[in-house]
Amino acid sequence: MSLRTALETGLRSSPAVRAMAFEAQAARAEVRAARAMAGPQLAAHTFFSTGDTMGMLNSAPGVSPEAAIMTPPRPSVDQNLSLMAPISTGGRLAGLTRAARHRALAAEAGVGVERADTALMIRDAYYRALLAAEMVKVARARVDAAAEMERTAQAMFDAGKGIQAAVARARAERADGQRMLALAQNDEAAMLLELTTAMGVQPESPITLSDTLAEGPALPDQGALLAEAMRTRPDLLAARSRVEAVRADARAARGARGPQVYGAAMADLFAPASMGRSSGYTVGAVVSLPLADGGRRKAEAEAAQAMVHRAEAQLQAAELRTRAEVARAYLDALTARAGLAAAQEALTAAQEACDVALLRVQNQKAIPLELLDAVAALTEARTNRARSLYDGLAAAARLQRAVGRIEE
Repeated sequence: MSLRTALETGLRSSPAVRAMAFEAQAARAEVRAARAMAGPQLAAHTFFSTGDTMGMLNSAPGVSPEAAIMTPPRPSVDQNLSLMAPISTGGRLAGLTRAARHRALAAEAGVGVERADTALMIRDAYYRALLAAEMVKVARARVDAAAEMERTAQAMFDAGKGIQAAVARARAERADGQRMLALAQNDEAAMLLELTTAMGVQPESPITLSDTLAEGPALPDQGALLAEAMRTRPDLLAARSRVEAVRADARAARGARGPQVYGAAMADLFAPASMGRSSGYTVGAVVSLPLADGGRRKAEAEAAQAMVHRAEAQLQAAELRTRAEVARAYLDALTARAGLAAAQEALTAAQEACDVALLRVQNQKAIPLELLDAVAALTEARTNRARSLYDGLAAAARLQRAVGRIEE
């Protein structure tokens, strides 16, 4: 499995990504609900009543528009059809619709945030699995070298040109190498399990990685990366949409303090006939103006404005955090590249030293213990190079997340 395949599978299968997608779907439905409030509302109400005095019945709560009728002091049936449409609400309904639309945009950007976070987890898990696989190779090379040293030391001892201690030391090195190999293989299996978790697939899913540890991509200009992050990072897009949403909420709260004008129409069909008629209609307009509510609407408008200031401050914090994350990730990437260059140089030197030690032992110019030290240094150099390669790839992945990229 390549990294690209792992990303495609993970972004498709991740429960967290799917949960955010459903949240965005719900937010889009709320936009449609808000828009419906600005259109005409039609409802049918049927009233059944009986009694010995005049009364009043209201329509069921939650059904809009509502209706109320006077009931006669005898059994009666009334079929009512009510229509109401907003004419002017002081910007209240427009504000609610705009707020819902921007919350939907924030939710959609939230899907991008979750996808970017999931992509980072998959990349890091994939790179750690590659590192574990490389550690298995390093450990296996150590075991093979120790076994060869043991064979050489035994041959020299049998020929009377070596000592038993050299044989025992080589055997101990081989045993320790086998222990290191077993731990490395266990780590590799554990990293593959972590990769399946990050991808959102079953842990028992068989996975074989097709990529290998390699040097990360060249670093682009830091300024260009920062500009891209400020323009397209999903976190910032979500924060900006939330600011617009609460600003619209504030406009809606202010609009609720003004006159609310609705057009209304009603048709009735009732039995028994009242005043010699069994049907009728009413059309008109309703103007409602809140006069005194104990300061509730004023407080709601002030609370909405405070939420605007809060969202704006959160946006500023998100922008500062983005700048810091891009700068830090870029610095880590530069450091990783420098570390890789040093690790590569150390590996080259360790390999040359090991080759020289091997020739000296083969030509009986040195004892096997000298080769043992050279192999230990080579093992450490291989380990450091593998870790440096991982550090570079992991830093590049964090830089991508800081910018807000999901795909390469």
